Amino acid sequence: MKNVNDSSARYIYRPYITLKNGKRIFAWQYGKKAFKIRVKES
Repeated sequence: MKNVNDSSARYIYRPYITLKNGKRIFAWQYGKKAFKIRVKES
């Protein structure tokens, strides 16, 4: 895995994430407003 501080990475914020089994987890269930997701920039 590359260094987390890599400047080519961007982040998006989503109010929920969907697991591989199809279960949807909402950020408010964990006391958050959104999940921070790293997106690789090409």
